[in-house]
Amino acid sequence: MKKVFTILFFVLSFSAFAQKVKLKKDKVIIDDVEVYNYERQGDTYTFSTLSAVEFVTVLSTEYQVRNDAYYRTPNPSKYGMSPLKKEFVFTVRFLKSGQEIFIDMDHKDVIKAIYKSKLVDENGNIDEEKLTIFINKYNNENLKLKIN
Repeated sequence: MKKVFTILFFVLSFSAFAQKVKLKKDKVIIDDVEVYNYERQGDTYTFSTLSAVEFVTVLSTEYQVRNDAYYRTPNPSKYGMSPLKKEFVFTVRFLKSGQEIFIDMDHKDVIKAIYKSKLVDENGNIDEEKLTIFINKYNNENLKLKIN
């Protein structure tokens, strides 16, 4: 019983410190504080500072992969399963430098990572040293092959 309480305590403490990202009315809200603006056009999100300086775009591209569960399930059509499943690659383009990375995090997780790494100041300037670290940390070139 003691182990159960210990595990429960750790789970609750991690979730209590997790940053919550909301996109409401063209605003990015992290932990109930407006931090950025955003604009959505189709599958592309453009993020800007509160003073309207655009700094990054996030484009989602869909691709399909084999759905292994379909082939392991007897009578998969009964459960509405498809032999292929959708997955997404997100292309993150930093507007001032023109650099782009390919990741499997969605737009909310991308903007959360940018905020957490303090990559962009209030004037929309990107710290080049932090950008290099960000790219090295999150870029996955293998994902680029899936959409080309």
